[in-house]
Amino acid sequence: MTRKNKDYKVGTYLVKKPRPKKEKTICPTCAKCLNKDFCKNRKNTKLMNKCTDCSNCNDAQNCDKFYITEQHSITIPIGIDEQTGETIRKKFSGKTENEAIYKAEQFKKENPFGVTSKPRKILPQTIEAITLEFMKKKNSNGINIDSTYRTYTQILNRIKNNAGSWLDKPINKIARNEVEDFFIYEREKGYAQNTLKKDYQLIKQAFGIARERNYIKDDFFVGYYGIQMPKSIKKTQKVKSFEYNDCIKLLKYLYSKEFAYSHRDEYLISIHCGLRIGEVLALEKQDIDFEKGLIHVKRTTTSDKEGHIILGTHTKTPSGERDIPITELTRPILKHAIENMIPNENDLLFCTGKGSVFTDSTLNSCLKRICKKIGILDNAHNHKLRHSFSTNGVTAGIDYMVLKETMGHSDIRETIDTYADAQMQFKEDELQKYVDKIKAELGDKLNCFYPKDEKLAIP
Repeated sequence: MTRKNKDYKVGTYLVKKPRPKKEKTICPTCAKCLNKDFCKNRKNTKLMNKCTDCSNCNDAQNCDKFYITEQHSITIPIGIDEQTGETIRKKFSGKTENEAIYKAEQFKKENPFGVTSKPRKILPQTIEAITLEFMKKKNSNGINIDSTYRTYTQILNRIKNNAGSWLDKPINKIARNEVEDFFIYEREKGYAQNTLKKDYQLIKQAFGIARERNYIKDDFFVGYYGIQMPKSIKKTQKVKSFEYNDCIKLLKYLYSKEFAYSHRDEYLISIHCGLRIGEVLALEKQDIDFEKGLIHVKRTTTSDKEGHIILGTHTKTPSGERDIPITELTRPILKHAIENMIPNENDLLFCTGKGSVFTDSTLNSCLKRICKKIGILDNAHNHKLRHSFSTNGVTAGIDYMVLKETMGHSDIRETIDTYADAQMQFKEDELQKYVDKIKAELGDKLNCFYPKDEKLAIP
């Protein structure tokens, strides 16, 4: 890329940011000005920027009102408008010409086929602009990974589709009833509680940032009468595993010689260890330590900003990084997986024929076909394998702390609450021991005062 290329236009411009305090004496340009009434005697910096003499002044050394910096820009063609046939151009800026060129080249890499419509301009101080800036900052600082950035982008897109024109207003122009009506609309549309929670938190966050930056005086979400999170009209679905009989049916088929599908090892590791399917697909050969008898869970598959599946650098949560003992059930499965590995640069136990990472959806689709074939009618998906380990573990009497650490939960309450159904069945089975003992001791005496309950079989 050079200046000689007629398709590119390189230029410079001044950026002026108001100084917080008066640190210098009046600058020479303003001192000579005979029209200070225009800017209200230099009290209004916005009007000063509209003054021809002031806006064109590049005396950064003597200016007492602004920090003056020179910015470089490059304008390049980025596509053809499919409606008008006109060339679409975009300007990229930077502190140096090379920085501007770098940004332009990055855009071209991210959009190799160009664009077919003009990018929509996002006005400053809108909810979208505030959110995007905050998201990009957290992503560049490494606080949020690319998959989290993409998730927030999807949430923002959903809000944009449902909100209407008010989302394009500067945040200080948005009326409270517009925000309240939006949440009523999403609630009546039947969104799940988790979806409503995500949309609510994103908009609330934008108002919090706007209040902190003095874009607004009142935050609609603060105080006794602040806007509350809407409650979904749709009943929250509890996390469920396969029914016990279905789980056994699936296991019998996975272990049978009649099994005619792929991913047998992956499913069995998930169902016997409680691993998320992404954690299974991210296992490397060196993660299997037969000498110490441990599976080292260090990472999971994830997605980049464009939604492409990649190998992550860590687990879904910090508590997800854990060591799981190799049992007599998992040892032969892991050995079989290692013996049948496809050579790949990441040394993954499981990968495609080309050596790339499997997607969750690939295994999910295969599992649905398997369950349909063997007559499991309940909705099948990858996560039910992990849940089946946990519910079977609870009913088998595994200590909750052991289960919590194996599952990679940060809080034991998460383990207990998530698998409440299995916990209740376990309680019922345990309490039945007390019932049987009392029945054996008292016999017919139980019916002397209270009417006999048909459900209570007295010996």
